[in-house]
Amino acid sequence: MQTVANNQPESTDDLLVNVGHLSKFFRIYDKPADRLRQSFASRVKLPGRAAREYGRNFWALQDVSFSVKRGETIGIIGRNGSGKSTLLQIIAGTLSPSSGEIAVNGRISALLELGAGFNPEFSGRENVLLSARIMGVSRDEIAARFHDIEAFADIGEFIDQPVKTYSSGMYVRLAFAVAIHVSPDILVVDEALAVGDTAFQTKCLTRIRDMQKSGVTILLVTHSTNTLVEYCDRAIYLKRGRLIKDGPCRDVVKLYANDLVDEEGGRAIDIPVPEDDAGETREHAESVSETKKVVSDKTSILDVKITDEDGRDRTTFTFDDPFRITVSIRVAQPNNRPCFGVQLKSVDDIVLWSTTTQHMNIDLDRLDAGTYRFSWSLRANFSGNRYVVAIGVGDVESGEYKRHARLPYAGHIDVLPQSNGGSGWLAPCPVFDFTK
Repeated sequence: MQTVANNQPESTDDLLVNVGHLSKFFRIYDKPADRLRQSFASRVKLPGRAAREYGRNFWALQDVSFSVKRGETIGIIGRNGSGKSTLLQIIAGTLSPSSGEIAVNGRISALLELGAGFNPEFSGRENVLLSARIMGVSRDEIAARFHDIEAFADIGEFIDQPVKTYSSGMYVRLAFAVAIHVSPDILVVDEALAVGDTAFQTKCLTRIRDMQKSGVTILLVTHSTNTLVEYCDRAIYLKRGRLIKDGPCRDVVKLYANDLVDEEGGRAIDIPVPEDDAGETREHAESVSETKKVVSDKTSILDVKITDEDGRDRTTFTFDDPFRITVSIRVAQPNNRPCFGVQLKSVDDIVLWSTTTQHMNIDLDRLDAGTYRFSWSLRANFSGNRYVVAIGVGDVESGEYKRHARLPYAGHIDVLPQSNGGSGWLAPCPVFDFTK
């Protein structure tokens, strides 16, 4: 193992993070007593006999390699237990790798799991001073920036209370405020932002945009595929400690989403989204129609149709027009708690709206093997744009929606722009009033 940290880039590409064949394992034990037994066994060895092993190795990361250039924003995605947090902790220097190399150049500011970095007995003010000093910020710099940190965190008089009295949201507010105000070269953010309220998340993402413009390198772990697509230059997909794909965000998101369906026992199929009606040939339309089904061992999607409220095939609507998405399915195995989902996405695969029958508190009856049809009735109360429809079918297991099959492109609708209404995805029907 070789760990390098200095203040000068090592290559003409201006690399700030370079990870080579990185691996990390943890020793785990079935019972707490086995840890103690292993400690004695490793110290007391009988002649000619190997020491007994009570535990086993769990590989959190295996042979991971990638690099990050100055100014890049890299999104890291994967299921819980895939090694994301372990990777960030190694990059931040709070964990050592078991093997491999990592080179980090520049000041790192890390917002890792909730509770990391702050002393619970210290006040918020004391933790700000301590954290900044650990990151190499001088006392004068801290004093000059403290007002900005306090204002961004916006926790009021709690700044002088022990952080053990903080809620999770207050903790994240202060931790993020410190992380962004120490002039980092590299900002590392684990999923801590997920515990903040929506307004604060928006505030943080806006600040991340500002840091991107100023050339800060950012490593961001998130479960939000929208955040990945909107904020990151490229994405890394980790699965069971291995790097599965390092590439364009949309490619990584599609692979990740399809893997989730596969692991839940379902099937997914990707169909290209036509860019415009003029370029959509008859052959392409027929091809899409033929492939608009997903065969699964549990529940298969047979067909999806988009019509107006009178049942006529239609894909172009004006604002607030009603439309219907009708889905035909085949149930191969009895489904005790069926659940169906629908999404509306941009052509860039950003989810604009989604729901499931579970979210709508619709408790469906058991479905025996057979063929069924269901429909979603919606209104086109969106701004003028193209909207892609995605469909999912599955069941509810232990309170969680488990997909049997997923169709990322089940068709699309075009909403004609309203005259004098603005542009974008929303259609808030603005009314302007000016009083002198």
